[in-house]
Amino acid sequence: MASAAVVQPIVVYQIERHPLEVREPRRPFRWLRSDDGFLRDLEALIGPFNPEDVSVLVDRLPAGPAWKELIRCLLEERLRMVVTHLAPLSPGQRQQLIAVCAQSGTQLITPADAGRRRRAEPIPASF
Repeated sequence: MASAAVVQPIVVYQIERHPLEVREPRRPFRWLRSDDGFLRDLEALIGPFNPEDVSVLVDRLPAGPAWKELIRCLLEERLRMVVTHLAPLSPGQRQQLIAVCAQSGTQLITPADAGRRRRAEPIPASF
């Protein structure tokens, strides 16, 4: 995967600590594996992809420096796809992310999207 220094067209945004998580020594909120299963988990969400096109941006808590970088890249229309879990985001962040992705034409993928029609598939005539 690409280094965080250069943000690639597919961004996975993760938060290490879910804001509602109980503060006890247990596994942090995980929706993608961080080991060798990461690429398989990501492919299950977005379909086939080139790992060189992926950047992972991680904040310890919501709205940190990685969030600001994500929004900046979206506003500059440099991203093709954002993959994130909406649960750890504040309502304001969710609204901002959905709006900025729509404005920039960036596809927003969440775990709830798994198995839905991919962009490469034909769009039904009813659209």
